[in-house]
Amino acid sequence: MEKQDIFFFSLLITFWALNYPLIKLALNYMHPFYLTFFRLLFTLPFLAILIPHGFKPLKGIKKNLEVLIFGALGVLGTWTLWYLGENYISSSLAAIIMYTYPIITIVLAAAFIREKLGLVRLTGALLGFIGIVFILYEQIFVTNPIGILLVFLSSISWSISIIFYKRTLSGENYATVNTYQMIYALPLSAILLLFNSPPSHLPLSFWMIILLLSFPGTAVTFTIYVYMYSKYSVNRITAYLFLVPAISVLFSYVIFRTEFTPLEIMGFALVICGIYMASR
Repeated sequence: MEKQDIFFFSLLITFWALNYPLIKLALNYMHPFYLTFFRLLFTLPFLAILIPHGFKPLKGIKKNLEVLIFGALGVLGTWTLWYLGENYISSSLAAIIMYTYPIITIVLAAAFIREKLGLVRLTGALLGFIGIVFILYEQIFVTNPIGILLVFLSSISWSISIIFYKRTLSGENYATVNTYQMIYALPLSAILLLFNSPPSHLPLSFWMIILLLSFPGTAVTFTIYVYMYSKYSVNRITAYLFLVPAISVLFSYVIFRTEFTPLEIMGFALVICGIYMASR
């Protein structure tokens, strides 16, 4: 990976790690459908500033339909199912279930876009997942199995979206694809608002959370995310995303000044080993 791409990917991991506590806070103020809508609504102006050339129209009905499907799977489906599920389970358990995503994606990549799987890569992905379980184990509590199912469906939707992108859209300009997946997901998310009443009062703290989620947490990160998958193989990128929940825990420890347990240290070691094996 080139030096500039390492820097970009570091930004992606850092801001996505911060998204977990921010989303948990935002869900205290509104229903998941409204959170998805507001996150998309505020992301688009930031994309216009960050990558204005991304708003160049896509050519052809077929290509626009493919981007719409990509956005419905990777943005609308993934976010909505995740937020709904996190209403029932802890954010730590949600993170563990969400990060079945690298394992599912690596397997799907082997089946549908003929990327080499291999025992070493599969073992690495499993080690990374086990490491995440170790890191978050002491924070897990289950209140409703519906939440587990919803977040797992979110992980599947996320995985399918990447395979769909690699098969149909990876040759297109990454900035345009990223922008239009958000544009097409916005009206779809607005339809979901018909099924829930609007929040009555939103304090300034909520709008600050939305701004953080929308600019660094979405406009910046999803541009980098689509760019990385347009340039590198699924196997090369996906395993490194195990770092997101791991770094999210690191942020929590820095903020609250708590100490690591032996199980968590073992978990970080497994994540590092898993990334090394799965990305080879």
